[in-house]
Amino acid sequence: MPANERDISLTIIYKGESYPIQTYLNEYGSLMTLISDHLAIPGFGLCCGMGSCGTCLVTINNKYASASRYVMACDMQINDELSNTQITISDQRY
Repeated sequence: MPANERDISLTIIYKGESYPIQTYLNEYGSLMTLISDHLAIPGFGLCCGMGSCGTCLVTINNKYASASRYVMACDMQINDELSNTQITISDQRY
């Protein structure tokens, strides 16, 4: 299947391993559900996306920006803003 403008490619980094992911708009409700679907991370997203526990905190690095930012994955929609980013998941739970 050829890539199109609706495809979103990103890389998840967890415990030093890189996991390239290809998705598209509206395939997942949030970054947390995408991560949970691809990786079994103990303690990740304990509140199931309610935004109350902070266990889905990730760092987003865009290759075009020099700064990284921290977000809760349950609050992050899958959109063009995530295309070509690296999402780093801490192996430490809060």
